[in-house]
Amino acid sequence: MKRFIAIFAMVFMFVICTHFIYSQESQTLKLLTLKKAQLHLEEMKGDFDRALRLKEEGLISEEDFARKRTAYLQAQVGYQEALITFMGSEARISVASAVKYQDKAGKKFVRVTLSYSSKELKELSKLNIDAKDIFPLDFLKEVKDVYVSLRSEGKIISDPYEKTIASLPLEEKRQVTFRLLKDVENLEVNVFYAGKDETTSVFLQKGLSANIVTVNSAQFSQEADLESQATFDLSLEKFSGEANIFKLQVVNLPRQITYEFVDPQTQARLSQIKFTEGVTSMQLSLRLYLPKNADEQVVLDKPLEFYCLALDNEQSSRLEELRASGSFIDTKKIDSLKAGNVRLELIPRGVGRIEVQALNLYHEIKVGENVNMEVRIKNSGTRRLNNIRIYTDLPLNWQVEINPDLIPDLEQDKEEIVKIEFILPEDVSVGDYEPKVRTECIADNRRVESEDKIVRVHISAKTNVFGITVLVLLLIGLLVGIVVFGIKLTRR
Repeated sequence: MKRFIAIFAMVFMFVICTHFIYSQESQTLKLLTLKKAQLHLEEMKGDFDRALRLKEEGLISEEDFARKRTAYLQAQVGYQEALITFMGSEARISVASAVKYQDKAGKKFVRVTLSYSSKELKELSKLNIDAKDIFPLDFLKEVKDVYVSLRSEGKIISDPYEKTIASLPLEEKRQVTFRLLKDVENLEVNVFYAGKDETTSVFLQKGLSANIVTVNSAQFSQEADLESQATFDLSLEKFSGEANIFKLQVVNLPRQITYEFVDPQTQARLSQIKFTEGVTSMQLSLRLYLPKNADEQVVLDKPLEFYCLALDNEQSSRLEELRASGSFIDTKKIDSLKAGNVRLELIPRGVGRIEVQALNLYHEIKVGENVNMEVRIKNSGTRRLNNIRIYTDLPLNWQVEINPDLIPDLEQDKEEIVKIEFILPEDVSVGDYEPKVRTECIADNRRVESEDKIVRVHISAKTNVFGITVLVLLLIGLLVGIVVFGIKLTRR
C-alpha cells in the first residue's frame, strides 16, 4: 500500500511538472509564432508598398497588384491570428490588497485595492511589437464600469452594497472603501467587469487605526443585584503595531466592586494578553463582583460608568501617572492614552428579600377551639418591598382572619407583626392538619420569591366533664362502701 502511494505521488508530481514545462514552452512557441507572423507581415507590407508605387507609375499590371494586396491582407490575418493566440484572454483585474481598519467612532471599514494588468502586453512592449494599426488593442488598455462588492457566506456585508469604478487603466490601481455591516476576519471580494463575474477569497489585513487594539462589548450596559456578579463579554482585535503583549485594566470603578478578566474557554484569570503570530482577535470576559450593601459610591439605580482598557507598556505607565494625580479619569484623559478602550455601564440594583418568622409553628387544640398565632414579616433585602400580601392555603372548610393581610410597603431591615387566626369548623375531625402561610410582594417591579411556612395543628377530642365527674363520684362511693363494709366485718 505504501509503495502504491509513493508511485502515485511520483506520477502526480511528474504530471504537474510536465504540465508546467509544457505551458511555459507553449507560451514561448506562441511568442515565436507571433514574431514570425510580424516579420512576414512586415515583408508583405513592404511588397505591397512597392507594388502601390509601381501601380501609380503604371509599371505593374492589375493582376500582379491584386496578388500583392491579397498577400498583404493574408499576412495581416495571420498576424492577428497569432496575436489572438498569444494573448489567450483579456487582461484581468486582481485584488492587490484588502485592508480592514477602524475609525474613532468604532466603525469598521475595508479598503480594497484593485489592479488591472496583462503580462502578455508587457511581453509585446519588450519586443517592440505594436499592433495598433492592424488590431484594436485599446480595448485591452482600459476597463470601464467595474462593479465591486464584499460578501461573506454568499451575503453582501458592505455598505454600500456595491461600488462602481468608472474606469480602470492598464497597469494602474484603484481603491474602493466599504463600511462593514458584519465584523469578519475574511470575506470574498466580488468583481464584475466585461461580462465576467470573478470572486476572490481574502484574509483581511489589519490597517493602522486610532488604537492598536480595539475593545468592544455588545453588552456594554448591564444591571446587577447587590451581592451578585455581572459578566461583560469583550471582543479584542489587534490592528497594526509592533506590540503583541497588552495589559488589561479597569478605571473609574469603585473599590467596593472587585473585578477579574477571564478566558471564557479555560476559565483562567488574566491580567495580560498576548497576540501570537497569526492571531489577531480574541474573546474575554470581565466579571464584576458587587458588594452586599450600597453606600455613597455604589448607589442603587444609579449607573456607574467605567472603562476597560488594553495597554502596552508605555500606555500602562501613562495610566499609572494619571491615577496618581487623581482617582477619577475623564474621557479626554482616556482618549489621550490612544489605547484600546470601551466604555461600560453597570447599574446596581437592590435585592428584594422577605422573611416570614414565627415563634411557634406547632399547636395542639381541642375540637371547637381556634388557632391564634403571630408571624413577623421582615424585609431582609437591600431595597423596599411593595404590596406585601399575606394569604394561606387551608384545609377543607377552614377559615382564616389575617390582620393586616396587605402591607403597602416595607423599608429595608424593617418588620411588621401580622396576626393570624385559623377558624376551624364545628365538625372538624380529630387529627393533624398543615395549613400554609404564604406571602408575595414586589421589589423594583420584580416579584420576590418567599418561603412558605407550614403550621402544624394537632386536634384532639373535647373532654366530657360531666361524665368524668359522675365516674369519679361512683368510684368514690364504691371505695367508701368497701371501707364501711370492711369495718363492719371487723367488729363482728
